[in-house]
Amino acid sequence: MPGVSWVYNRTGEIEGRLAVGGDDGNLHVLTYKHDKWDKFVRKNGYIGKVVCLVFVKDEDKDQFVIEQFYLNEDNKWCFLTVLPNELQLDGVSVVLHDNSLYVVCGRTKSLEIVNTARVFDLHSSRWSKVDDMQTKRSSCSSVMTNNTVFVGRGMTDGPYFNNFVECADVRDRKWRTIPSTTTDWPPLTSVSNRLLGTGGMTQQWFGSPPSNIVELYDERSTKWLPLPHMTHKRWGHAAFSTQNGELITAGGDGGGYSIESLKCD
Repeated sequence: MPGVSWVYNRTGEIEGRLAVGGDDGNLHVLTYKHDKWDKFVRKNGYIGKVVCLVFVKDEDKDQFVIEQFYLNEDNKWCFLTVLPNELQLDGVSVVLHDNSLYVVCGRTKSLEIVNTARVFDLHSSRWSKVDDMQTKRSSCSSVMTNNTVFVGRGMTDGPYFNNFVECADVRDRKWRTIPSTTTDWPPLTSVSNRLLGTGGMTQQWFGSPPSNIVELYDERSTKWLPLPHMTHKRWGHAAFSTQNGELITAGGDGGGYSIESLKCD
């Protein structure tokens, strides 16, 4: 795998094992039945974001690429695609649905934050344009639930962090806004086809205190409803779901190496 600058998005649980990516560029995998970290990776790095699908920078070729990790195929990284010239951006967010890879937002080499969105078809290896999003942002969080792409948080000009949320149905790919999350910079997570936000910053500026808020978006009332708070306040952490409907949060500023779970049924 090339040198990792940033890691976005994830499928948290791979073949019954918890996969976590660290700022050290390594993949850390926890095997539940043994309750220990697998030996083929190091566990001495800062626990950052969960890894399955990643956006990385290939330092050797000075280009951004997207790769996927498979635990059941000799623990190898699989190259998916190089971002096209117009998407050679820092801080994009990616999410995979069926055979379509959604790539949204980012920041140009001149530090301009954009609101572009593209879709890569894994079958045809072709890119197609999607309507621009309403909010320009970098380092945002995207997740798929109920055939809808949700995009939240991100850095805007200033720099400031935001809590704006937009979504697009995969059938028409038209962006619309939904109510903002309570905190700024919370990662969005899909648990049993329900949209959740966890932690984040209590204010819009970098270095503001982290939060332990967990909230669920209710589509009927179009409101964010509170769930039990996390034990640790954290931002910049991993947040994802397991196959049995548990919400997992790991690492982040304030969370350290800790991992905690919440049953959401």
